[in-house]
Amino acid sequence: MSNVTNTASRSGALRFALTMILALVVSVSLTQISSAAHTPPVNGIVVGVETDDAGALIRFAVADSSGTIHTFTIFNGTEYGLENQAGDRWVSMQEEDPSEAARRLRDHRERFAPITVTSENGTAFSVVEREEGKLETNLGYLFAVFAITWALFFVYVLYLGRKQRVLQHEIARLEGLSGK
Repeated sequence: MSNVTNTASRSGALRFALTMILALVVSVSLTQISSAAHTPPVNGIVVGVETDDAGALIRFAVADSSGTIHTFTIFNGTEYGLENQAGDRWVSMQEEDPSEAARRLRDHRERFAPITVTSENGTAFSVVEREEGKLETNLGYLFAVFAITWALFFVYVLYLGRKQRVLQHEIARLEGLSGK
């Protein structure tokens, strides 16, 4: 009887472990697919700023580390998070103060301060101080490690539960032998 119970618990733990591994593989694959669908952010320095007659920012250009120049147009929803030389952070949107956005980008161009631009089809959605890593990729790895850790924890708990049942059956068997 205990052999049948051990086999059933072993196959149940194995099924659970395989299900967890399959779920992990699917979630990491979906994370990679979703991050591949977006245009990667551009890190570089500002090399050109174009304004209209009123001084409002129209477009700007950024050179990345390989020397490629990326030109971005602006729309009213473009968000900014830029710092000046003293480290004061300016957070705004294009529609709030387009001339200040042009001034801040010119300041970054003069200081060769790196920025990160998130865009889609050449339109800038956000312009911020340079970000060091690819957040989407890092979060995918973080989730993968998190999921693997929890899967291993549950497999270990199932393993300990199985060992405990085996010991209980062995204790009961020995008690039964000693009582006879």
